[in-house]
Amino acid sequence: MKGFYRFAIKVVGPIYRVMFRFRVTGLENVPTEGGVILCANHRSNHDTLVMAIACKRQLHFLAKYELWRSKILGKLCDWLGAVPVNRDKPGVDSLKRIVALLKEGRGVGIFMQGGRRAEIDYDDVKAGVALFAIKGRAVVVPVNISSSFKLFAEVHINIGQPISFEELWDAKVRTQQLNEAAQEIIDAIAKLGDSGSNPE
Repeated sequence: MKGFYRFAIKVVGPIYRVMFRFRVTGLENVPTEGGVILCANHRSNHDTLVMAIACKRQLHFLAKYELWRSKILGKLCDWLGAVPVNRDKPGVDSLKRIVALLKEGRGVGIFMQGGRRAEIDYDDVKAGVALFAIKGRAVVVPVNISSSFKLFAEVHINIGQPISFEELWDAKVRTQQLNEAAQEIIDAIAKLGDSGSNPE
């Protein structure tokens, strides 16, 4: 972990562990080296911090580009290694940045359906994660975050087995293959859930 990111985790981590009861399962499924995407569901504003605290590796999170309109928030995001993304029209620069991070052996944190959703929407499966993984020659680790996020509630971070699309790394990938890969990822995230409920 780099300086400011490590500092932020050391400051925020203990506070969150007092506010909530962390239960992390499957942490051994996160590779200790090499490019990796941790891909999760997204129900709460707390999800980014929860993933960062639970994971032993630094994660470069995708963040909505609007945050950079504020000089203070933009600078904070830069210090934390976040990548600005237009969720409606992701640009080539964002794609190149994410792929470069993965090829450098970094960890990237992505919420597969972009904005917050109370439940996983199978009618809105975005193939971007699969494209990043293939172009960046990285594995995808599915993560399901489950909690009511009420004070002192349990937060269950359930981490699944890595998914590899290595057979597509050097192939000319068709749209259908990307969609199938994305569906595999979102199915894995859903299966890790606590029967669709939020633990108290």
